[in-house]
Amino acid sequence: MPVQPVHHLAIGTDALNVAKKFYGALLPALGFDLVFEKDDRFGYQRDGFELIVIKAESTADDLYDGKRHVGFDHLALNADSRAIVDECAKQLDELGAEIDDPPAIVAELGDDYYAMYVRDPSGLRIEVVCQGG
Repeated sequence: MPVQPVHHLAIGTDALNVAKKFYGALLPALGFDLVFEKDDRFGYQRDGFELIVIKAESTADDLYDGKRHVGFDHLALNADSRAIVDECAKQLDELGAEIDDPPAIVAELGDDYYAMYVRDPSGLRIEVVCQGG
């Protein structure tokens, strides 16, 4: 299967149980399968794209401060190799982009999960990830 351009979208919610019911009705109807469910998050997947819903705190602002908040959390984009993740980080750093986390293995997501996190010009958090490569 070819690598898809978008890996996953993570959404923060302050109503996790309600979100479980909502997405539990909506996503299977659209062909998504529940792939994991934990106390503070759950995820559905279809054709290599994963939608993750995470328990979060309500907030009036959209700045990422290390806590999970309601709304857009981050967009993860697939890279074909770790070298591409590294090159993206280098190019974005040279442009003066705000790098939240430089390229590294994200152990909590697996030994093969290599990613970097950066801010787009509007402050939205973007992840570039190579998993398994």
